[in-house]
Amino acid sequence: MSFATLTLPDNLRRDSIVDVRYHTEGYLQALDRETLWYDALWTGGRVCLVGPRLNNLLAPFRAARFALDGQPVRLARLRRYKRHYVAELRAARAPQRVSVQIGGWRGESAVNATEPAGFARLNTLFMLQKDNDLHWIVDHARFHQKVHGLQAVFFLDNGSSRYGLDEIEAALAPLGLAQVTVLDAPWKYGPRGEKPHRNSEKYMQTALENVARLRFLPAARAVLNVDIDELVASLDGTNVFDAAVRSRLGFVQIGAHWRLPAPGTDGPYTHADHTHMHNPPKRTAPKWCLAPGGALGGFSWDVHGLERLPFLHGRTHKGLELLHCRAVSTGWKGAYRLNAPDGTRPDPVAIAALRAFDPLPQRP
Repeated sequence: MSFATLTLPDNLRRDSIVDVRYHTEGYLQALDRETLWYDALWTGGRVCLVGPRLNNLLAPFRAARFALDGQPVRLARLRRYKRHYVAELRAARAPQRVSVQIGGWRGESAVNATEPAGFARLNTLFMLQKDNDLHWIVDHARFHQKVHGLQAVFFLDNGSSRYGLDEIEAALAPLGLAQVTVLDAPWKYGPRGEKPHRNSEKYMQTALENVARLRFLPAARAVLNVDIDELVASLDGTNVFDAAVRSRLGFVQIGAHWRLPAPGTDGPYTHADHTHMHNPPKRTAPKWCLAPGGALGGFSWDVHGLERLPFLHGRTHKGLELLHCRAVSTGWKGAYRLNAPDGTRPDPVAIAALRAFDPLPQRP
């Protein structure tokens, strides 16, 4: 199982749309300037090309000549989002290859079939991850299995150097999940700019979320989108997957606050060590769970919500709370996340939720 990707030639490169004054050191080196599309897949009478935002390549892409198995075809539709695009080519039957000609350059990739059967009717966790401790990965899945009835995981691994994909699958095997899929996602994660452009050109994650939406997860019962440092606590017995399925929109948003280890303790930490919170509490960005067969199933996924649906902002489920465990981190966003600061207070919500870890997790 792999992606049908296409890389641009040296004379065609994606430019940054962020003013240079907001670039941090190494910004352009971290920007994905080379990938035209991450995956090409056939679904519902169309070939979908899913790639990073086009930027300066927009006009050449619109003027490009496309072919499916050598037969010319027009660009039927181009959907443009904040950090990715989805281009559609009509195809009554599934083709084997798709090609594009831009000026004097011609590129070609395979076309993948959709593969929804493995996740059909399953409560599924979706995650992009890199080099997280295998104990954290297992603990995270175990928590959501015990509290919410998690049945399947779909992981994208962004170039981990500590272990291979098979080791992730082997670590999760004892949980007895119905489906475990771990795919290699070797592309650049994207640069972190200065405010207000911290995340403006982190293209890969959002684009691959929508590859997952179209190719792998359209038949899942519900999909939970959270990171390795985020646990969904149930405040009143609410099951996050059931809540999404039963919602009128087929979607729930989960409000979040930082949780931290108790002052005076030493790491490395596990999720279960995050029994404290800031005083006063500090919010972090919400996450979500969606039923692909529901009313919002056709909308584009984003890291913290669904695109082009501003009415969803601020609407969080009262029975659910996201515990954002600050020290469950490799430190890639800063070493400050790995300590246990003073000035925090015990949090009864976290303490109650973390009782699901019985026995306590093994420290990394």
